[in-house]
Amino acid sequence: MAKKKAGGPNKSQAIRDYLKNKPDAGPTEIVKELKKKGMTLTPALVSNVKAAMLGKKPGKKKRRGKPGPKPGSKRVASISDKVSLSSLIEAREFVDKVGGVDQAQALLKALGKLG
Repeated sequence: MAKKKAGGPNKSQAIRDYLKNKPDAGPTEIVKELKKKGMTLTPALVSNVKAAMLGKKPGKKKRRGKPGPKPGSKRVASISDKVSLSSLIEAREFVDKVGGVDQAQALLKALGKLG
């Protein structure tokens, strides 16, 4: 493994110190000034340190709801959705008794409004 250089100035700390004196300084200006002191920096590093100093602003995080069904997916039938043969026969007898499917639907809708 390669050895690290002993000592040396901390670039991030130098950027923070410079920003304390001149908070409105831009990244290129800071790079030029610290280059005079013998430090080689990039504007990207300055921008990252500056953004880290500002930190995240406190605020409410947006909560996500539950994801909806995917388009084209079908709902799985539950036990209550299954219809027995005897229930179908009784429904058919009811439809014949009241005079057709439309009449049966109208009666069921009225029954739903009652209760």
